[in-house]
Amino acid sequence: MKDAKYFLAVRFSIEPQAEAQVLRWLDGGHAAEVARQPGFLWCRRIKGGEGSYMMIYGIESKAAFEAYESNAPLKKKFAAERAPFEKHMKIDRFHGEVAFAASSSQ
Repeated sequence: MKDAKYFLAVRFSIEPQAEAQVLRWLDGGHAAEVARQPGFLWCRRIKGGEGSYMMIYGIESKAAFEAYESNAPLKKKFAAERAPFEKHMKIDRFHGEVAFAASSSQ
């Protein structure tokens, strides 16, 4: 896995009746499509409890993230895909640079 300098974290909770539909959308191509954007290196999904998840995207630079954010046609496409189940979700996005890192070898 390449070392990311910038990250996008998308925390979301899903009402039970929409969980399967949302996960099909994510696993069926959305997460991979985001991860294929220029400068995006990888994507991981973390499952919390009771319909709670977080997607973490490793990105090579803030500039790559900003280019992704300014891609209006892509954002419009994602909004249309998300529309059928968005009312059953709460989404919180956070992005930024690494401020601290530690490893088991330190």
